[in-house]
Amino acid sequence: MGAKPSIILLLCAWTVSVCAQSVDSVPVEEFSVGSFERATRIFTRTQGAIYVLDADQNKIFVFSDITQPPKSIGGFGWSAGSFDKPTGIATDGINLYVSDYGNHRIQRFDRNLNYLSSFSTRDTSDVVSRFGYPLDVALSELGDLFILDGENLRILKFNPQNFFERSFGDINAGKGKLQNPIRLVVTTSRIFVGEQTRIVVFDYFGNYLSSIGDGVVSALSGFALLENGFLIVSSDTLLWFSHDGIFQKSIPLSRLITGERIERIQDIASIGNRLFILSPRRIHVFKMVD
Repeated sequence: MGAKPSIILLLCAWTVSVCAQSVDSVPVEEFSVGSFERATRIFTRTQGAIYVLDADQNKIFVFSDITQPPKSIGGFGWSAGSFDKPTGIATDGINLYVSDYGNHRIQRFDRNLNYLSSFSTRDTSDVVSRFGYPLDVALSELGDLFILDGENLRILKFNPQNFFERSFGDINAGKGKLQNPIRLVVTTSRIFVGEQTRIVVFDYFGNYLSSIGDGVVSALSGFALLENGFLIVSSDTLLWFSHDGIFQKSIPLSRLITGERIERIQDIASIGNRLFILSPRRIHVFKMVD
């Protein structure tokens, strides 16, 4: 059952299109916003800002209000505040951390997007703490910093003072050995790493626990932790799993009810009953229905 857009709001170069409600247990688009060149990642915090990485512009866009035009920082380069392919974002509401892939570093900004510092270990003599080509970054509620190391295919944990504590997910992890990691999410007790064909689950100390999506997921592009489980997306499909990793249902991109066509899914995020689907050019905001 379909619905047509009912409202169109013009916000400078940023447009918002609104969809009517539908039944059919399918995420229903409320509106979409954005004018990116090639957005690749979206990150949200409960009652916080929404962050989008644009790989082609090497910029970060920050929406303090999703209905208003965003602020942005970045641009291509290697100086402070510029990026060579930003890949991930983490924030505690005070500090903003960005994994800067080509510059082999993590950059830190304040809540007003002012540059504060950079963190890099690639040139250190301490082999165990080295990372290069960071694919993602995450913060725990304790302030620990986790880095998804694209060069050595592992996760590194640093304490709030940036002292190295441990690495995991390498050849010593057994079934948890990372093959093609993409995304990193950290909770109070678990660490989730999205790979192309699964989510790998570790405990807070880096011990492998399980994997989710084996034999079901292909070409993962993002995932979100929901109140009742996991939502994993590829470029053209949404897949729901329970908390214990049991596959529940899938919805192809073609069935989503939208104001304008979504060409492919780059990433997703979730707050409450709202789902944010990122396409290369826009954020599509949906209301989840049971």
